[in-house]
Amino acid sequence: MLRISQLKLPVEHTEAQLKKKLLKTAHIKEQDLKQFFIRKRSVDGRKKPELYYVYTVDLIVANEEHVKKISKGKLQTVQEKNYHIPEHGAKKLRKRPVVIGSGPSGLFCAYLLAFEGYEPLVIERGAPVRERQKVVEQFWKDGILNTASNVQFGEGGAGTFSDGKLNTLVKDKFGRNRFVLETFVKFGAPEEILWESKPHIGTDILIEVVERMREEIIRLGGEFLFHSQVTDILPKENCLIVNGCHRIETDAAVFA
Repeated sequence: MLRISQLKLPVEHTEAQLKKKLLKTAHIKEQDLKQFFIRKRSVDGRKKPELYYVYTVDLIVANEEHVKKISKGKLQTVQEKNYHIPEHGAKKLRKRPVVIGSGPSGLFCAYLLAFEGYEPLVIERGAPVRERQKVVEQFWKDGILNTASNVQFGEGGAGTFSDGKLNTLVKDKFGRNRFVLETFVKFGAPEEILWESKPHIGTDILIEVVERMREEIIRLGGEFLFHSQVTDILPKENCLIVNGCHRIETDAAVFA
């Protein structure tokens, strides 16, 4: 795959204009271009009031070496970073794994465990995200704090009510951040987060994304226990105590 950077266009432009600029700058014939993917888009406002978008674009071409040669150094070869789920052991678990907390880490941990067939149990001290939204809005209105379900605690974690801002992890060597962004898009986030320099989902959309991820985890055999706080851990007995009295046996617990 080849990559070209610093493609600058006015903010008001079409995809056809982007493609035309790409072909001209890289000295590529249209028939040689199979596909192209936007990898990054940022705003250049140094010449105000004029604003520009600056693109980094990856290309799949018919004759890569030839195209790279005639591009006069404007194209670079890149290797796509695809995230690979870590290999799991061969020993079968006696009990399902338990994920404690359904913030970003817990939610993705449960999603990958469910995807791999482990049917995780997710324990969350707060409320499901829709119910939690009502509690948070009530807090902002009258200042009454629900200590178990609030801006910090509940499905989706603290980021749910900070507009869903995302870390771009430019130096991520394993493709983990790309996998996270693609998963968000799969469950309803705008596709633009895959290339925006400062990707952002927004609370309203993020609530729907979190719900859909939970529904998929349940469809794959997972289970959620809301309003359930882990109050003790008994490692010798391979169990957790929830809400001070309820015992849950597990072979593996993840704190997220």
